[in-house]
Amino acid sequence: MSIAHFNFCGVFEMLVMFFQTFGVMGLFLYRLTAHHSYWSNVGRYGVILALFGLGISGALCGRHDSEFALFAGGTMTLLLIGMTIGNSNIDAVDAMPSFGEAEAA
Repeated sequence: MSIAHFNFCGVFEMLVMFFQTFGVMGLFLYRLTAHHSYWSNVGRYGVILALFGLGISGALCGRHDSEFALFAGGTMTLLLIGMTIGNSNIDAVDAMPSFGEAEAA
């Protein structure tokens, strides 16, 4: 009679792979869709969720001395760089038009 052994380390490694894929898909949606569109927001929230998931699952992999903790940290770094570098979707600051000259005090 064999007793099934449940491997928690394997589950955490699968979670790292899932969040890596989820984060890259979210980054593509955020960067390649129109600014302020529904899909751009879905991608942005997906990347944020993937970063949290990678952090938690990577920490759990680290507790089991798995190499996937390193992969999770590297993916988090690349996702953060992908979100912040280049032509980002930051709202432009509109200057208020001046209707008169400033008065001296």
